[in-house]
Amino acid sequence: MKPVSYYDVKYLPDSTLKEKFERNVNWMLSLTPDQLLYNYRVNAGLDTKGATPLTVWESPDWFFRGHFTGHYLSGASRSYVELNNMEDTKEANELKDRVNQIIDGLKECQERFDTFEEFPGYLAAEPSKRFDDVEKLRFNGNHYVPYYAVQKLMDGLMDAYEYAGNQTALELVMNMTHYFEKRMERLTPEQINAMIDTRWYQGKGHYIYHQEFGAMHRTLLRLYEMTGKKQKDIFDLAEKFDRKWFRDMLINNDDELGYYSCHANTELVCAEGMLEYYHVTGDENYKKGVVNYMNWMHDGHELPTKGISGRSAYPAPADYGSELYDYPEMFFKHLSKLNGESCCSHDLNFLSSELFADTKDATLLDDYEIRFVNAIMAQQNNDSAIAEYLYNLSVAPNSTKEYSHTGFWCCTGSGTERHSTLVDGIYYTDNHDIYVGQYFDSILDLKDQGVTLTQDSHFPEQHFAHITVEAAKSQEFTIYLRIPKWSKTTTISVDGETVDAEPKNGFVAIKRTWGKKAEITVNFDFELRYQTLADRFNRVAIYYGPILLAAQTKDLPASTKPAKEYLKDLVKVEGKNQFRLAGTNIIFKSLPAIPGSTPYNVYVKVPDEKVATVIDTQNDSDKPVNEEREWTLAVDPEKKNYLKITYDRLDGDIYSFQIEDDQKVLFTQTMKSEEWPEDSYYIYPLPLDATKGKNKLNIKIKPLDYEGLNFDIANINKIESMVATK
Repeated sequence: MKPVSYYDVKYLPDSTLKEKFERNVNWMLSLTPDQLLYNYRVNAGLDTKGATPLTVWESPDWFFRGHFTGHYLSGASRSYVELNNMEDTKEANELKDRVNQIIDGLKECQERFDTFEEFPGYLAAEPSKRFDDVEKLRFNGNHYVPYYAVQKLMDGLMDAYEYAGNQTALELVMNMTHYFEKRMERLTPEQINAMIDTRWYQGKGHYIYHQEFGAMHRTLLRLYEMTGKKQKDIFDLAEKFDRKWFRDMLINNDDELGYYSCHANTELVCAEGMLEYYHVTGDENYKKGVVNYMNWMHDGHELPTKGISGRSAYPAPADYGSELYDYPEMFFKHLSKLNGESCCSHDLNFLSSELFADTKDATLLDDYEIRFVNAIMAQQNNDSAIAEYLYNLSVAPNSTKEYSHTGFWCCTGSGTERHSTLVDGIYYTDNHDIYVGQYFDSILDLKDQGVTLTQDSHFPEQHFAHITVEAAKSQEFTIYLRIPKWSKTTTISVDGETVDAEPKNGFVAIKRTWGKKAEITVNFDFELRYQTLADRFNRVAIYYGPILLAAQTKDLPASTKPAKEYLKDLVKVEGKNQFRLAGTNIIFKSLPAIPGSTPYNVYVKVPDEKVATVIDTQNDSDKPVNEEREWTLAVDPEKKNYLKITYDRLDGDIYSFQIEDDQKVLFTQTMKSEEWPEDSYYIYPLPLDATKGKNKLNIKIKPLDYEGLNFDIANINKIESMVATK
């Protein structure tokens, strides 16, 4: 089974997806090839043709630049296919012409680089000295990430070759590959491992050199496949970006992303590389590792939007307020800063779709749906004719969506690329049967099979799916319909006749002989429900079907009613998927429906939900604040357990320490006065394997030795063990 080809699916006219796609096309057409070539030409010593440079991360003086040109090539090339699918040849040819102009300009740059670079094939918007700095682990205050930028360009060139038919693009990326082969063959395995190590913290008590290198592993493996798996040197280069510590962590199912303070999207695209390695080699361990990784995301790292990223567990520089992993289920700290990087949402959906084709695990598509409806659909500004994109879709209190098409951040690039392919992830096929993974407006046209499926119900605005199936000739095959977990009661009819809607492995299979035209209707059960924050039992996020509801207000009053009763005070706005809080003017609506720069709140503060009960309470041990202390606490051997630690308010110092059991570090905690938690406590959801089969748990707290600094342990008022009520 595989996702359907871009050539077989297109946007439904007058649909939200087509509107967003067209807005993105307008955005791409508003930029000129000379602008996108500006930094490359400057770096090569060529004339910039009077172009106006781009801004922010694409500024000529930014310490890394050039990534957006790659995203643009990907977005324009894939849009070229979609526009041709919809017979819009004028805009398709305009985009293809721009792609060709950019590649001609890049070819000229590469030829100029060949006259003075050490090896032929160099092509980047920043000097090769950046790669020297990375190889020598040099750090001067900026984290040089040149591989991140060139990887985006390599992907864009391959998309231009694959989808827009530009042969020169493949030549350029092959030349780049040979350049990096020569660079890296001079390095020892130890040098390479140090260069591509993305762990901010490794337990060594000092700062570790860190840089992002993007999806180099996946990109090179893709190139290896694209060239017929005949050039082993490409495969060998790809393997140099396959880090043993990361691979082993995933395969052994040991989530230490928070311990290492890993960067969310860096590791996410490395998981993509592992899945691509499985596709190339058939090594089941690599697939197993990616399955484990996605389970970690589902169980311990996804925000209510199903996006990821937020605070680190450590002090600066490992923590800079966003884009990072904390320990599993430690979400409360994320609410003090930005979170929910849009790049992560796009890449998570890409990986969910690819992995579903390998596993048929419907949970991946359930998460895809919620992420698409809430995070992806909110990234683009609906009130602009030309696309503007959001960096972070934060769920912190009093957040706003800050759109800017003039700020060329990473998420501007990923937004431009992924909004060319919003029909991804909807359909899958095994060349005979069809899986409907999502219920978004679209047209599937399987020309070889003579079958067309049309979805036109504007889900989730409407609470049903309407699918028209047309076959050029009568033929038997099965259509598999995903039944979302949030829909408690789902009904399905074919041509008005009710069929069994009891799902198996998340899908209902409809096997029959399909003729000229048949109509399928799937009615979903939209109900209000809530989800309690895993590590703070007085915060809930509210959903209506797959739609996450946010209060469009700066200040959302805390509720004196339990969450279940709070839902009863939400009164539906007629004709809309919106609710008014009784007795107020506060409207709860979807994140995509909230205008930019308008404050919103995702979490509602309520009285503590009965998630867990205290089974043991102990006071602080009688030791100085800078020494280890230890407790033995009761736990339940069969259920989920938690630690709750209440701290005494301290002075303006930064406190950082590690909470351990007899086996490993369970959590790292950093605290400072300006971010002191309400009620002075944190809840730590314990990993199941830490307490399984045990009645007692030994807990040690040790001060953190980090960057040569010895931090103190915060004064502890009491420590409690709690056990889940269910």
